[in-house]
Amino acid sequence: MSRILVTGAMSGIGAALTAQLRSDGHTVLTLDRTPGADIVADLSDIAAIDSAAARIEGPLTGIAHVAGVPGTAPPAVILAVNTVAPARLNHLLEPKLADGAAIVIVASVTGHRCLWPEPQVRALIEGGAQAANAIAATVDGVEAYQISKRGALVWASMAAAALHPRGIRVNAVSPGPVETPILRDFEASIGKDRLDAAAALTGRHGRPDEIAEAVRWLLSRASRWVNGIELKVDGGYHALRSA
Repeated sequence: MSRILVTGAMSGIGAALTAQLRSDGHTVLTLDRTPGADIVADLSDIAAIDSAAARIEGPLTGIAHVAGVPGTAPPAVILAVNTVAPARLNHLLEPKLADGAAIVIVASVTGHRCLWPEPQVRALIEGGAQAANAIAATVDGVEAYQISKRGALVWASMAAAALHPRGIRVNAVSPGPVETPILRDFEASIGKDRLDAAAALTGRHGRPDEIAEAVRWLLSRASRWVNGIELKVDGGYHALRSA
C-alpha cells in the first residue's frame, strides 16, 4: 500500500496535498508543528527532527517536504526549516524508503535570486545546522529565505543523484506567490508592490491546490520518468516577464 509523509501538512499547500492524496486512496502521515498532526515536531530543532524520524515507520513510498517559513522569521529559523530540516529528515528516513519511492521538496522561484555558486550552497547543505547558524549571523531574513530555497533546489539535485541506484526519484516544485496564510508575511518581506505586480502580470496569485496538484503528480507513477528537475508553478510569470 502507498504510504506518503507530508510535512507542513496542517495548512496551505500541505493541507491541500494531504486532502488530494487521501482522495486518491493513499495513506498519508502528517508532520507539522501544529497539534493535530500525526507527528508534532518543530523542524527548526534538530533534536525534534531526529525524534520525529525515529517515530516514523516504514516503508514509505513518498515524502513531500512542504513545511517552510517566510522571510519574516529569524534567519536561523529560515535556514533550519527550509534547508537543514528536509535534508536531515530525508537522510534519516532513507532506510525506511521503499525502492522506487518518490520525493518532492517545495522550493520557490525566489531561490533563483540567490546568486551563490553551487559549491557554496552544497557546503551549506553538507554542513547542516552548524553551517546554517554561521550563515544566519551574517544575513537578514530576506536573504536567508533566498539562500534557503536555493538550498532546497540544490539538495533536490544532489539527492536525485544519490538515490538513483534505488530507483528513488527526487524533484522540486517552485511556486510563485500563493494565497496561503503566510502570503502577508511575504508582502512584508519581499514587498507588496512586487507581489501585486506579479499578480497583475499573471492575472492572480496561485492557489494552494494548484501547487499541491503539481506535487501530487511528481509523487505519482505518472511522472515515473521525471527525476532531478525543478518544476516552476508560477502561472507563467517568468515567461510573461521575459516576453
